[in-house]
Amino acid sequence: MIARPLPPRWRASSVYRMKRLRHSTRAFSLAAAMKRGTDLRIRTIGHGRHPISDLFYELMRMSWPAFAALFIGFFASFNVLFGAIYAFDPGGLSIPPEHTTMPVFWRDFFFSVHTVATIGYGNVYPLSVFANIVVVVEVTLGILFFALTTGIVFARFSRPTARILFSEKAVVRDIDGVPTLMLRAANQRHNLIYAAEVRVSLLEDEDVGGTTMRRFRDLALIRESNPVFALTWTIMHRIEGDSPLVPWLAQRTMPNGREIVVLLSGFDQSSGQTIYDRTAYLPEDIAWGSRFIDIVGLDDSGTRTIDYGRFHEVTAERPADIAGATTSAAAGRP
Repeated sequence: MIARPLPPRWRASSVYRMKRLRHSTRAFSLAAAMKRGTDLRIRTIGHGRHPISDLFYELMRMSWPAFAALFIGFFASFNVLFGAIYAFDPGGLSIPPEHTTMPVFWRDFFFSVHTVATIGYGNVYPLSVFANIVVVVEVTLGILFFALTTGIVFARFSRPTARILFSEKAVVRDIDGVPTLMLRAANQRHNLIYAAEVRVSLLEDEDVGGTTMRRFRDLALIRESNPVFALTWTIMHRIEGDSPLVPWLAQRTMPNGREIVVLLSGFDQSSGQTIYDRTAYLPEDIAWGSRFIDIVGLDDSGTRTIDYGRFHEVTAERPADIAGATTSAAAGRP
């Protein structure tokens, strides 16, 4: 069977656009990018990328192994180039008797390394004007190279980082008779994070006047700030009233194409800087009618413990828990 193209009126319909958009959201998944800490997979049309014009950003975002490989490759290529330039003047460098058996290429290459690193062993040194001019150029470029490399390495090391662990699943359970979206976070460093704030938003596609638009809709939280975040934090959103999640209650499922985005920030006591961390949840990451396993407790000496081995575990809501929550809501107790 030969597939025929869709008529233009079908292609222009909002239903067809929404289907195409839902199919493309798998590649354009903000949740996947936020969880992996990578960039979005986007193919640009009409505007090519120019890594050289945004070199600092490219160097900051690449991994440490890639950055180390780039440094080694550039350093070796730099010295090979200047070693080849020194070879244009075979008599421009002094040759000690013990170096007469060394190939000219390796003699010039190692002299270039000694020069750019300002080692200066003294056994090989420039004699001619040409060789001295090349030394001046190489030292000048070498100073700039090491200065830029040192600055980039320092910038990469000095970036404030957060060790915030988010639960792999978010749960929806009744709290005081109200369905509540819950997720939890933990400060793995156990230091003090002051004035911690969290924002939870729903990312969804809407058809506005025949145009599909991606919109963030903020979710009101029971507690969106924490004066001191040191251990764990259960983040809760009540699904009631004007909550954009109310339509999901009937089917007890999160429609495809939606993503819940979580951003947490605070002032780190150790570094003295504001830190950020993030995560996101897809429809398969929402556990309906479930609750988190308790992980905070006390040992025999009275020291508080956190069981990170069960941090991501959820369990189905027990009938006794549901009955207790309903009774508390009827009695008006918090």
